[in-house]
Amino acid sequence: MLAVCPNPTIDRLVLLATLTPGVVDRVQGNQAYPAGKSVSAARGCRANEAEPRVHVLLPTDGSGWYLGTLRAEGMDVTAHPYPGQVRESIILIEDSGRVTVLNGPGAPVDATRWEEFADAVCAVMQPQEWVICSGSFPPGVGPKALAGFVAAVADAGGRLALDTGPEWMRAALGGASRPALITPNLAEAESILAGATAVERTDVGADALDRAELAAVRLRERGIDAVVVTAGAAGLAWASADGAGRLAGLSVAVRNPIGAGDAFMGGLVARLEAGHNFADAVAWGMATSAAAIEQWSPGAADAARVAELRGQLR
Repeated sequence: MLAVCPNPTIDRLVLLATLTPGVVDRVQGNQAYPAGKSVSAARGCRANEAEPRVHVLLPTDGSGWYLGTLRAEGMDVTAHPYPGQVRESIILIEDSGRVTVLNGPGAPVDATRWEEFADAVCAVMQPQEWVICSGSFPPGVGPKALAGFVAAVADAGGRLALDTGPEWMRAALGGASRPALITPNLAEAESILAGATAVERTDVGADALDRAELAAVRLRERGIDAVVVTAGAAGLAWASADGAGRLAGLSVAVRNPIGAGDAFMGGLVARLEAGHNFADAVAWGMATSAAAIEQWSPGAADAARVAELRGQLR
């Protein structure tokens, strides 16, 4: 299994009682973690008895700490360096549970550098191997470049699990090749179906799972093997060759919700690669996501806790 991270970041968690704009606030604590959505997904994989090979398109400034910290976690990570500064994401978590995220831009990447990265990933890919690619892309890598990567993975015999924004996802679904699996949230899924280039409706609502299941079925009709549409605390819905279904959300104590969807992707793909049927793999993914919310590190989850939460899903 491969996890491909095109736009890594350093997540800086800042804990504070209340965020009050325009004044000097005192923080209660802070911590930094190497992140990026595919890195968080890799943590979810590792909580499900899988050891993905992580490939990161990594700016050189800040890369030493980033790589050293991931390798200290035991992660198998390969850097593809290019000039620039590793971006940062500031995550402000208040006592009330409200979260504010300030995402920095990635270092620009030219077309040649991106093609070298994509070629290197495809060169180490095994036939029928799952390839997770999640998150945003750095400046210089547009939707057409992602469509090319989708085709390259398909040509190399890989199975691409993709989670990205509406504009990029529309490009990924517009070519002759398709991802094998996509996992948009409800707002993203409805925006993709509406032909929008950005998220339009952000509310969940009482009808969230009905809308999520409808969106999953309609997206799968576009030639994708399997679709999962997540709906926050309400749960999720899916559509695959096995049919369609839904799961209500698990109730857990929330620490850091950032990376929960990525942990879901990691748990789901790890279980699919291990041979689980789709409905069971989805349940393991949900358990991984819920366990990750209880941790500070984005996407990290305790394997025993994942198994405990999986037992609560029927």
